[in-house]
Amino acid sequence: MIRTTAFALTALALAASAHAGTYAIAGTFDNDPTVEVLTGSFSFSDAEVAAGGSDGAFTLTSLNFTFLGQTYTLADASSAYVQFDFGSLSGPVATVALTTGGSLDLQSFFGASYFTHLTAAGEAYGTLTLDAAATVPEPASYALVLAALGGGLFARRRRQA
Repeated sequence: MIRTTAFALTALALAASAHAGTYAIAGTFDNDPTVEVLTGSFSFSDAEVAAGGSDGAFTLTSLNFTFLGQTYTLADASSAYVQFDFGSLSGPVATVALTTGGSLDLQSFFGASYFTHLTAAGEAYGTLTLDAAATVPEPASYALVLAALGGGLFARRRRQA
């Protein structure tokens, strides 16, 4: 019984490290905070952040957002990463060339997230909000938990026989 419990606890610990931080993002222009012009999500590896000391820049594993009716992904971004300041998530950082011309810079520093929309006509600034409640574990986490439970049951049946 002790071996089975130890095996299950080890698998649960591994499952916890397999989680990915997935966050919803929404953005509004500072001059009109009532209209969302940017919506989407980004994710990163919690294990990488934990190993790196929870401060600094870490790899984005996904970035998907819609800005002014156009959809962009991590493949469209350059210099993309997630920023942690003082142990807290600040948000995503990336530069995206827009299909409508100009660019969009996602910026994060000192615990807050912003964006800058650059066009030939000028610059517009906005604020990003992160929805920490939208964090979702990776499907692999559930698979690890199920494998641990299955392994524990298998070991228990084998010992009883």
